[in-house]
Amino acid sequence: MATSQLIRIGTRQSSLALAQVEEVKSSLLDINSNLTFETYPIITSGDKIQDRSLFDIGGKALFLKEIEDELVNNKIDIAIHSAKDVPPIIKDHTKLISFTKRLDPRDCFISNKYKSLHDLPSQSIIGTTSPRRKAILLKIRPDINIKILRGNITTRLSKLEKGDVDATILSKCGLERMNLSNKITTTLPTDSFLPAGGQGSLAIQIRNNNDNIAKISRSINCFKSEICIRAERSFLHELGASCFTPVAVYGEINNSNQLFLKTILLDIDGSELFELSNICQATKDEAILLGKEMALKTKKDAHLLVKKICNNF
Repeated sequence: MATSQLIRIGTRQSSLALAQVEEVKSSLLDINSNLTFETYPIITSGDKIQDRSLFDIGGKALFLKEIEDELVNNKIDIAIHSAKDVPPIIKDHTKLISFTKRLDPRDCFISNKYKSLHDLPSQSIIGTTSPRRKAILLKIRPDINIKILRGNITTRLSKLEKGDVDATILSKCGLERMNLSNKITTTLPTDSFLPAGGQGSLAIQIRNNNDNIAKISRSINCFKSEICIRAERSFLHELGASCFTPVAVYGEINNSNQLFLKTILLDIDGSELFELSNICQATKDEAILLGKEMALKTKKDAHLLVKKICNNF
């Protein structure tokens, strides 16, 4: 009988994060039934502080800090994150080794009163914490109001139910993973509401020197998802974007095995926009290069907007 291999998994303690762990565990067990797991739910700084905006407390990196610390200190073997929540620069001595197959990356409009974003009356309130979503919303509907709406999916839906806001925007993949697809009012098309980089996929982070765990984690990597997300992360890294930057980037691989990458950088109020799209062969090296080149072009052709948005924090 083969010896069992224990993998210690670090994650946030939200219901969505734990559902994502189960998704990864199931995929790993399909490859190697001799694996066993211990899950360590970790309360991060971002989870502890709910009464202030992410801008005030340091950004999305606070949802990774304690988990990365446990990883570096060998308390866990892998960390599982929503790929969209992982900053372009991660902790030294770690790497993103694997990306799961991307679920539907689109955002969803959710309201108990109105059927679509365009049906909202003027001065309606939409709840969101995302600068990207805020800027796109104000570009489409400059007559609405944005209210900071923090918390997990259940908390945000509860605040919507209580009437704190008229509508909210959430990722379709998160709702699907929580079996809450019935809450979706309208799915927003990517041509008008471009997703966040990495949205839809899960990222597995490991220590650089852990070759055995790297091999196991790499066994469930979705190559097409990885190509797209490496390109998206390359763009964000070269641009100097953070979670405060109103930026969207999304890659798709077509039937000719080509990567189509689209990017949008906006002013925070949606009043100014710079967008690019380009195509390359769907290889990891080409994808990373394309993301970098598109960021360099953005910095050159929209330098005033880049300076205002990316260097304003």
